[in-house]
Amino acid sequence: MPETLTRDFQRRTLGPSSKGTARALAEAFFSEEGDVPRERLDGFVADLDAFISPASKTLRFGLLAMLFVIRWSPLLFGRPRTFESLDPPERVLHLERLERSRVAQLPLLVVAYKTVMTMLFYEDEAELRALGYPGENERKRWLRVS
Repeated sequence: MPETLTRDFQRRTLGPSSKGTARALAEAFFSEEGDVPRERLDGFVADLDAFISPASKTLRFGLLAMLFVIRWSPLLFGRPRTFESLDPPERVLHLERLERSRVAQLPLLVVAYKTVMTMLFYEDEAELRALGYPGENERKRWLRVS
């Protein structure tokens, strides 16, 4: 019987500039006041990279293209800066501006990354506890009422 080879999915998708943009997005989404530790944001970007890397080549290309557009999107609004060079409050305002844009594709950039990043960020038990979620062992949902 021939031996089957297991494909190693240690591939990485995000390069240095894409990681910077992804980190700036995470900071705008989850740490506007700077309350999420720097190490957590850096680890989150690694988790994001690991999450999207097993995807198809086409999907990875699309996600990278979206990050590229987000990175340079301040130019669309007359700001000669990259997204990551904006201050965190400016990033939040910029993302809100993108979400309200009349160009149909610009809100999709924000929604796509907001969806993926929110799912990943709140998979962490500590983040769920901070929201008040008691955890799997303490849930009372499926108990019988006597």
